Amino acid sequence: MVRSLETDTRFVYRDTSKAKPSEIAKKDTTVQRVDEEILPAPRETVPKPQHMKRKTKEETIEERTDKPRDLFLTLLAFVWFCAFTSLYVQLDGLFGRDGLAPAETNMRARIAKRAGLWEWVQASRSTPSLLWVAVYYNLDVLLGMKLLCGAGVLLSLHAVRNGGSGWIYGTLWVCYLSLVSVGSTFMQFQWDTLLLEVGFLGIWLACPTGSQPFSGYAPRTIRQLLRFTLFKLMLMSGVVKLQSGCPSWYKLTALSYHFATQCLPTPLAWWLSKLPENLLKLSVWSALVIEIPATALILSPFQIHRWIGFCLQVLLQVAIMLTGNYNFFNLLTLGLCVLLLDPNGKQKNARSLMSKLWRVLHFLNFLLGLALVAVGAHWILPLSFARSLTGTSITLDTNPARISIQTKPILLASSLVGLLYILACGMLDVKSASRRSFVSSKFRASAKSFLVVVGGLIYFATSCTALLSLDSSLLRNPGGMYAAEVYGALSPYHITSGYGLFRRMTGMGDGGNGQLVERPEIILLGSKDGENWEEFDFRHKPGNVSWVPTMVAPHQPRLDWQMWFAALGSAEEHPWFINLVYKLLHNSKAVRDLLNPEGPFADAPPRYIKADLYKYDFSKGSTTDWWNRKFDRRYLDVVDADSPILMQYANAYGFSTEKPSKRVKPHQAEDLQETILFTCAFIAVYEVVRRSLEVARPSLVGSR
Repeated sequence: MVRSLETDTRFVYRDTSKAKPSEIAKKDTTVQRVDEEILPAPRETVPKPQHMKRKTKEETIEERTDKPRDLFLTLLAFVWFCAFTSLYVQLDGLFGRDGLAPAETNMRARIAKRAGLWEWVQASRSTPSLLWVAVYYNLDVLLGMKLLCGAGVLLSLHAVRNGGSGWIYGTLWVCYLSLVSVGSTFMQFQWDTLLLEVGFLGIWLACPTGSQPFSGYAPRTIRQLLRFTLFKLMLMSGVVKLQSGCPSWYKLTALSYHFATQCLPTPLAWWLSKLPENLLKLSVWSALVIEIPATALILSPFQIHRWIGFCLQVLLQVAIMLTGNYNFFNLLTLGLCVLLLDPNGKQKNARSLMSKLWRVLHFLNFLLGLALVAVGAHWILPLSFARSLTGTSITLDTNPARISIQTKPILLASSLVGLLYILACGMLDVKSASRRSFVSSKFRASAKSFLVVVGGLIYFATSCTALLSLDSSLLRNPGGMYAAEVYGALSPYHITSGYGLFRRMTGMGDGGNGQLVERPEIILLGSKDGENWEEFDFRHKPGNVSWVPTMVAPHQPRLDWQMWFAALGSAEEHPWFINLVYKLLHNSKAVRDLLNPEGPFADAPPRYIKADLYKYDFSKGSTTDWWNRKFDRRYLDVVDADSPILMQYANAYGFSTEKPSKRVKPHQAEDLQETILFTCAFIAVYEVVRRSLEVARPSLVGSR
């Protein structure tokens, strides 16, 4: 039967069994031509959208691991933004020509006026900074610092909003290193060093990965180095507390002092200081458990163990953040914790997770992680309970000698585990780089990844040197001594460092029993006649007893922080403090802006200044005051603008003794405008280069 189409568009079936072959062929051709005119053409095969394609196992793992990576890089960029912004608003008062630690004066003092090329190279090696260019060409160093801060602010904002490449994070690191190197006392905080260390590793983590044409880096190796940095930070912070022999840690009374004696407490710290004594002691013990035995979970190859470690570390950081102002330190540590959520790529898929056997094994692995923490806590931090008529006393049943014995195997085991983990990650990175790259670039991608892995191993050895310094006997061998030399050579660049936060509690008035808090605090007083004295008010540090603790993080008022350290010593040990008094007597506007602008000497400077040392504590009971204080001793005797001690320190340390003119110099008024113009020009050039590379990249890939 052959189908034909009549004029009425109905199908008519005719018997063709007796027809001739030529007639059948003619009719078939006619039907085919008519069908082509009437019936639609067959639909072409349309490729599925990218999001509907079935991903391979490696692509699924890569996509999953990119989420923690992207979140970490975003947090890192935000921390860079906070650091540069916080520093920018304090540059004039801290490092200007009329500031407390003039950067230009300090830099010019490190090199001779007619120095040769080798002297400049030596100065750049000991103090790596782009600001040497300003010194060499006799430019304004303060303007250069503002330019670096401005570039850091804009680049970090760009990285937060649009993501950043390795070049952006590398530029941020170089800018901040240039500022830290010349910042002297006011830039020597551990979080500045930690930011440089994490920021250096962030450069390599931000480099392109995955199936891009220019892939070939080592994301797993860099992630593991960042995890090891978190491990090193927490373990060293915990071990140094017990190695110091401070009685407040062994008696578990540290929080009885910490809330009131920390540099810049928050209002919540006042309320938490009223908690029951044993609850505070258990909180101290919990913090030590998180910092010492629980850090083993950070290096665990099992995701469930790292998840437990993530929860514990986040709990500690949030508690510190809510009770104290530690600028961007907690945010940076939380960013490192995010990398603990990175899957290792060996977990079962969703269907396997639903099986009963896998769920049982998963739960047993979870219990194993908790058991590791419990066993480590019982071995390192055993508790002792002593009952008396007044109640139950809780203390640590250990001593510094025992801690020293236990520290050695912990350091050796953690270093070995970290090394094996990095070697395994390195092999996976090299293998993945060759698989995910184009055929023509397999060797180059593998070689690039291999070089990054080798550099990571060298970096790990240097980082281990800081960790092993907790037990100096581990470095008394040829390998350890050589690693220590490399560590010392790299120390000016702050690529890796050691840490020891809250080593000893301050303000212990009763030897660590937790009953008497005596926070030392310097009170500056000024007078116009030498008889009536008024206090200088700082922006954030305690002074007036009715002063309400503020929430200022992630900003760091660096003068307020240094005043806390100065109270632990004498005025002669802190030359910048003598310069502070000198600048206040001469009404330095740049320095005055670092203090409370609503102080008693906002219009005219005092004729005399003195400094007294008081002992502070949080107020007790129902009262409108937040603090109690009592006079301790005279910190600095009465001085005036022409006191010999002020002139002596000014000449010895190169402080400016020129009285600031009441009329603002033109170049000072234009500093901000010049900074903005130079910064915008820098960003414009950067954007032009970046977009040019983006346009040229397809042609480069095609040529390959």
